[in-house]
Amino acid sequence: MGILCAPQWLRRAIGHTDALRGALFARYLRSVASGFDVCISGYNMMDFGRPAIQFIADMSFDDALRHRYHPLPGGVRRLFHRPGMLRKGYATVTRTIVGRSDYRGVEDWLVANSTWTANLLRSRLGLLSNRVIFPPVADAVAALPWAQREAGFVILGRVTHEKRIVGMIDILARVRAAGHDVHLHLMGTIGDDEYGQMIRDRIARNSNWCSAVGYMAGAEKMAFLARHRFAIHGCLGEAFGVAVAEYVKAGCIAFVPHQGGPAEIVGTNELTYQDEDEAVAKIVRLLENPGRQREVQAYLTQRATLFSTERFMTEVRVLVADWLRHCGDADMGSRHAG
Repeated sequence: MGILCAPQWLRRAIGHTDALRGALFARYLRSVASGFDVCISGYNMMDFGRPAIQFIADMSFDDALRHRYHPLPGGVRRLFHRPGMLRKGYATVTRTIVGRSDYRGVEDWLVANSTWTANLLRSRLGLLSNRVIFPPVADAVAALPWAQREAGFVILGRVTHEKRIVGMIDILARVRAAGHDVHLHLMGTIGDDEYGQMIRDRIARNSNWCSAVGYMAGAEKMAFLARHRFAIHGCLGEAFGVAVAEYVKAGCIAFVPHQGGPAEIVGTNELTYQDEDEAVAKIVRLLENPGRQREVQAYLTQRATLFSTERFMTEVRVLVADWLRHCGDADMGSRHAG
């Protein structure tokens, strides 16, 4: 059995123009798809020219949703993402490159990465998901006992507008003003663009408790997370939120927006907020109750098993087996009909 994935040379050949890269990749996929038993797109819907399994990773293919939840990027990229003639022209070029097959996707299976994503696919686009499979998150190193962890917060991931990092710093500044001596480590590469400079300035103004520790990956990243008690997340309308799952796997208590996949990861209203005022109130309430902190961490430790690599592999194997069975039944049905 063959499973189709992107060749390494193609991933290296194209830069950061995602739509153009996707258009060229789609043409390549259709040219080779017939030689494989199963076609799987690991990142949103792809026209293979034949039935396929489509893993829905986010809503980046829907411009209205993207603009609703995520601010426009800075610099030259902003010109290509802003609604207008340049955006339309870019979209026309990519559509021309990708073309379309005669297949219309009616037999595809959509796999959502959260119930929130599945509900949005149904309510906005009228598409039904075959099932929900949470993405996998690597296991953490041995975590420190709660009493030995730093009473601080971490923010992990890309330093970009949609992560709302300025707002997270403001929330924790208010928590400190309420009498709680917490600190914040920003884990990620800060760019040289306007937003990156804004973050640097905000950190400099709060340098006694706020710091940028730079990019970390793998065991180093998970070990750093595991030395801290808390995390805070700001991205709205996120389909899943791998960083939040990593917080949970590392034993951190994570506060997240109420809307999107991250709320589903933590699984309790006690850790979700609709605005900065609610975030401050819920953080302060938990900081003032050490016993409850341990209860919440124990609850999140149980939820962490939902994001294991073992669970993911098992569910994908079941998915592919169900798909092959479904395709075999469909072929048999078509032969009987003939």
